[in-house]
Amino acid sequence: MKKIILIGYGGHAKSIIDSIRQTEEYEIIGYIDKHSISSEIRYPYLGKDDILPNIFKSGIYNAVISVGYLGTSNVRDRLYNLVKDIGFCLPVIFDRTAILAENISIGEGTYIGKGVIINTESEIGRMCIINSGAVVEHENKVGDFSHVSVKTVLCGNVTVGDHVFIGANSTIIQGINIRAYSNIGAGSIVLNSVSENMKIHGVWNGK
Repeated sequence: MKKIILIGYGGHAKSIIDSIRQTEEYEIIGYIDKHSISSEIRYPYLGKDDILPNIFKSGIYNAVISVGYLGTSNVRDRLYNLVKDIGFCLPVIFDRTAILAENISIGEGTYIGKGVIINTESEIGRMCIINSGAVVEHENKVGDFSHVSVKTVLCGNVTVGDHVFIGANSTIIQGINIRAYSNIGAGSIVLNSVSENMKIHGVWNGK
């Protein structure tokens, strides 16, 4: 198995660990964080960010950024740039329960959670989180560093820009464009396109 490290340890990391262990493709060597978490964790604490160059030099070339969205993608952005500058590979991690069409594309560092469906000709960018039970229907495009939360549905031909957060149980109807840095509140129904940097909640019809 290929060796891999976790960068960040919290709830999102636990989901990623479960998915990695199921595939038996990677061996988790340990985790990086600001400090050691509780002793109940089965993987060793390796240190803070500054230890990453030494880890890479030791022959461990794969990493997964296991920090969740945290309200914005700023932390994930910073960590991505850090590990890429060092030279780490950021593989796509997907749960074995996900259903993925053959002719889709998924960018590096993206995590596909349990029960996710990604249908034909959809494109998922770098460093995305497509969380448990989300449905990404045919011909959707999800930009880099975006988060599609639990049980959200993107109907066909939806375009999601970079750094977008879509809250749990939201529905985005077909043909909608959600532009970069937008935030869609949990349970929203999006019936019209959303401008850049916009925050919406509830039923959005453009008014």
